[in-house]
Amino acid sequence: MTTTIAPQCSDATIPPFVPHPWVRGGHLQTILGGYLPGGRLGDPFTAHLIDVDQGDRLCILDSTPAAWAPGDPGAILVHGLGGSASSPYVLRVAARLLRLGIRVVRMNLRGAGEGFGLARGTYHAGRTDDVRRVAEWLAAEAPGSPLAIVGFSLGANLALKLAAEAVDRPVEGFDSVLAANPPIDLAACSRHIQRPKNRIYDRNFVRQIRVAASRLHAFFPDLEPVDLTRVKTVLDFDELYTAPRHGFASAADYYAQSSSGPLIPRIQIPGLVIHAEDDPFIPPDPFRLVDFPPQLALELNSSGGHLGYFSRTRWGGNRRWLDARLAAWLASRWNRGPLPV
Repeated sequence: MTTTIAPQCSDATIPPFVPHPWVRGGHLQTILGGYLPGGRLGDPFTAHLIDVDQGDRLCILDSTPAAWAPGDPGAILVHGLGGSASSPYVLRVAARLLRLGIRVVRMNLRGAGEGFGLARGTYHAGRTDDVRRVAEWLAAEAPGSPLAIVGFSLGANLALKLAAEAVDRPVEGFDSVLAANPPIDLAACSRHIQRPKNRIYDRNFVRQIRVAASRLHAFFPDLEPVDLTRVKTVLDFDELYTAPRHGFASAADYYAQSSSGPLIPRIQIPGLVIHAEDDPFIPPDPFRLVDFPPQLALELNSSGGHLGYFSRTRWGGNRRWLDARLAAWLASRWNRGPLPV
C-alpha cells in the first residue's frame, strides 16, 4: 500500500516551499544548506555527559529558556552523518525553538563533536539506544514535559526508528517526532549517491568518515588497527568498517536492519516528515512505498535539496523554510504562539 503524499501543508498559514530563483536545483540547495554560514546560538547552554554502554559516554548540550517551567515542552535535536550538535542546521533550529520557550537538548551522537574521545564506539544509522538514553535523561530532568525528537538526515532515520520501537518499549514523555530528509531506505540511498551526478557527495562523505575513523583509532591505540585504503565509497566504508564493528553480517545486513522505512507504519505518535524529490543523497521513491500512519504527515517537496530549502520568500524571519516549518509544527502542537519574526 502506498501513502498519500501532501506536497505542502493543508494549513493555509504555512507557505509552500518555493526555491529562491538564484538557488534552483537540488545541488545548489544542498550546498547552500550545508556550507553557507549561519547558525548561532545566543542562549547559554550546559554540557552534560551521559553514560551509555561499554564505558562510552555521550556529550549533550542543554539550553533552557529563562521562562521555562516544569511541564513545559522539550526537544532533542539529532544531527546527521559527519555533523554534530554544533552543525549550522542544528543551531538554527535550536535558536528558533528556544525563542518559542522550548527547552532544547542538542545531542552529539556517539563520538561526534564535543563527544570525541568519550567513546571507543561510533554512531550509525540504526543505533537508537543512544537517542533513547538521551530521551530518558531529559524525561528524568523534566518530568511531565512533552518531548519531541527532531532528527536531520541520518539523525532523522534514528528518530523515526526510535518512534516505531517505542510502541513496544515506551519512552516516557515521547510526544512527537520530526524528521528532515531521513534516509528511510539505506540501500536505496547507497545506490542513489553513487549515481554519476551525485558521486561528488559520496567522495566528500568518504573523506570525512575516513578521517574520523583514523582519528578515533589514533586516540585509542588499543583499538584494532584499521585499514581504510580500499574504501572509495560510503558503501565500501559500511562493508569494511561499520558492519563488522557493530555486529552486522555485511553492509546489506546493516542497511536492512537499520532502515526506518519498514517500521514507519507502526509509529503511533504524531509527527512530520519532510523530504525533497531533488535530494542528491536520498531518493524520493521509497517514501511513496511506505504506508504512513495518518498522524505522521509526509510533506514531499519537489525541490529543497538535502537540508537546503532556501526559499524565494521570507518566512519566520528569514529564507530558511525548513527551519521555520519544523518550528511552526511544534509551535502548533504545543500552542506556543506564532513564529517569531
